[in-house]
Amino acid sequence: MSILKVDLDGSKLEAWADILSTRGLKNAIRRAVDKSATAARKVALKIIAQDVGVPVARIKPGVTKLRRTTQGDLSASFTADKLRIGILNVSGAKIGAGGLTASTHRLTGGGSASLKIRNAFLVHANGGTFVAFRKSRERLPIKGVYAEHPGTAMGQEGAAARTAWEKEANKQIAERLPTEIQKQLLAEGLPYVAPPDND
Repeated sequence: MSILKVDLDGSKLEAWADILSTRGLKNAIRRAVDKSATAARKVALKIIAQDVGVPVARIKPGVTKLRRTTQGDLSASFTADKLRIGILNVSGAKIGAGGLTASTHRLTGGGSASLKIRNAFLVHANGGTFVAFRKSRERLPIKGVYAEHPGTAMGQEGAAARTAWEKEANKQIAERLPTEIQKQLLAEGLPYVAPPDND
């Protein structure tokens, strides 16, 4: 699960809380978090797709819609799950006499960013086709070759998609929270005065 976690200046929130109604402040925070998480999720989808090497539409089934804030829970989240994407769906993947040549984890890096499996072959089963290779000299077992899961892209520390999500979420909340607070102050008929910096 990818949860929006940011650092906020508590002194500014306390100053706003002194003049805003409790419900109004909470609603302003909710709007800021929901909008920030929505924007950051779009960035994460784009980076996951680039890292895997497939269109965003191919990634969406493996990423849930945003779970928005509630009055009792000011967090927003989405889950990136395991999604089986055949390696041949990855842009530039090809298989021939020399085996499989493909790439995934393109932005994050690692061995799969330049994937070569000499003894890979196609398997036709249940109306579909996938790439596999034998784990030993025996005919069985075989192992299928799949692209990176969206869950892996978001779950690994330092992975491109996770880094992009965290950076965008923090940027968005820093920009949106003061704006939503100002809107709420105006809605309650209060003048907007930015809390003083305590640096």
